[in-house]
Amino acid sequence: MEQPTGPLAGVKIIEMTGIGPVPYAAMVLADLGAQVIRIDRPGGYPSLGDGLDFAAMTQAAIFYRSRPMVQVDLKSQAGRDLILRLAGDASALIEGYRPGTMERLGLGPDACHARNPALAYVRVTGWGQDGPMAGMAGHDLNYLGLSGVLSLFGRDGAPPRGMPPLVGDMAGGALFAVIGLLSAVMQARATGTGQVVDANIVDGSANLASLVTALGAASAAGAATPGAGPLDGGRHFYRTYQCADGEWLVVGAIEPAFRKILLSRLGLDSDPRMVAARPEDDAHCADVLARIFRQKPRDHWVALFDGSDGCVTPVLSQPEAAAHPANRARDVFTRIDGVTQPAPAPRLSRTPGAIGRSPAEAARPDTHALSGWGLSEDEVSRLRAQGAFGAPDDDHGPA
Repeated sequence: MEQPTGPLAGVKIIEMTGIGPVPYAAMVLADLGAQVIRIDRPGGYPSLGDGLDFAAMTQAAIFYRSRPMVQVDLKSQAGRDLILRLAGDASALIEGYRPGTMERLGLGPDACHARNPALAYVRVTGWGQDGPMAGMAGHDLNYLGLSGVLSLFGRDGAPPRGMPPLVGDMAGGALFAVIGLLSAVMQARATGTGQVVDANIVDGSANLASLVTALGAASAAGAATPGAGPLDGGRHFYRTYQCADGEWLVVGAIEPAFRKILLSRLGLDSDPRMVAARPEDDAHCADVLARIFRQKPRDHWVALFDGSDGCVTPVLSQPEAAAHPANRARDVFTRIDGVTQPAPAPRLSRTPGAIGRSPAEAARPDTHALSGWGLSEDEVSRLRAQGAFGAPDDDHGPA
């Protein structure tokens, strides 16, 4: 077994496999050196339908990297006993099931804390562990809608039809789960007492909107109209513009000093309306910028503003982002098993994170990982015979 390195080395985490924020949170923790063991169901997750073949996706899923996976039948007593044994040696457990599911399996916080009073028990849901909507199904877009955050992405009086699950699942859910887990682990190390962390997407997403909420509260009219503010595309100096080749640019010259550079390089520093940048002139200013940027391809404008404080940068596709010189110079992305993926983040100077297992390796069941949790080969063999891993011959370790 490889020994995890990084700032979280020595933190042992049980991850109950799920979709959405839980695997991403576990990936972040594992990349930073936590010893994470992923518990999946025998055979893996079934297809979710409508193009979301979860079983196939896991074969190359970036967010399953850096930790081993063991398939455990939680319907068997042997499987449940195994989880409780692991909990006795863990710093934290993270799960993303509906409220009450782990309790029905006999694996809820009370049962786990009976084995390990210092355990950080992290629960990631959409609506939270209680309240009138706790038992309802939902997904990223539902949670963003309820938190008020989806409205912030509105245009022309209507919220977007859909958006990638980044603000809700990945940030409001996963990253707040990471914060909660580490906070609870630190507290347990100081006091010897663990606790339950309710890291739900509605709470986290609402919290992420703090800056926008503050700006709205400070405006003369109270809550700002989505799409009309200085930080969401409402002003001509902070939005995207299309170029002659159909590609797009970001203009982010909010401060007057940066706008001065923007206008100078575009030859607009003698236009009084552009210089004054009054809100009532935004339509005119935006039309002027749009007309200019449509005259040349994106790379022309990128070169014109390269090295300046004009705050003009390209809108890159993901492959373009991986190939961009600035990202390549800093190794923002890495390539493993033919899959380009982000490198571990954040960066630490003395104990940097690392990718411990490739996505392909992490997708293969590996009961040998249990040796890192104190189980002998004989004990693993007995658990297999007792049906803890499903069918007896399904899992013999990595290929």
